[in-house]
Amino acid sequence: MNGYRFLRQGVTLIEMLVGVAVLGVILAVAIPSLTSLLERRRVVAAAGEVANLFTFARSEANVVSAQQVNVHLEPVPSEVGSFSCMRVSSVSGGTDRCGCDLDASSVCSRGGGRLLREFVLPNNSSVRFDTTGTWGLVEYVVPVSREKHFNNISAKVTVTGTKTGAQLRVEYNAAGRVRTCAPNSDFSGYPACT
Repeated sequence: MNGYRFLRQGVTLIEMLVGVAVLGVILAVAIPSLTSLLERRRVVAAAGEVANLFTFARSEANVVSAQQVNVHLEPVPSEVGSFSCMRVSSVSGGTDRCGCDLDASSVCSRGGGRLLREFVLPNNSSVRFDTTGTWGLVEYVVPVSREKHFNNISAKVTVTGTKTGAQLRVEYNAAGRVRTCAPNSDFSGYPACT
């Protein structure tokens, strides 16, 4: 081969260790950002599901069943479970035992209520939600009806990321409108809550 010798060269142990160290530094910087991004996406998804449940309740009451529908936002007692809960139920016969304060075996077991849809987030997930509002006859229940207008009813569901503290709030007002906003004004793409 005309006097040329081809040498086989590989990666030395030192070069490999330097490469692994550089990769470790890059991952150490990237993982917290990725974790934060993923949790923010989970907050957006949970807030979207809450908003969808309010919209679903409105359409169910107005179009499908033509009867009162309740949105249950009761706090979950520790003896029932460790989760955040939102349930939508139809009301017939004047009673509705489909609240979030009941364990799964008791939901809608007595009375005329029927569970239509629910959203449950275990407390060990990276997202939880809390509720405040102005309630009507039953605390933590938002009634929706085609035939009645509930002037004094409003609900605010705040979805929070447990590690980053990222928050979105879903607001339901007396006119039946649903709005998603950022309480801390730090969530791009969402207006600040007023």
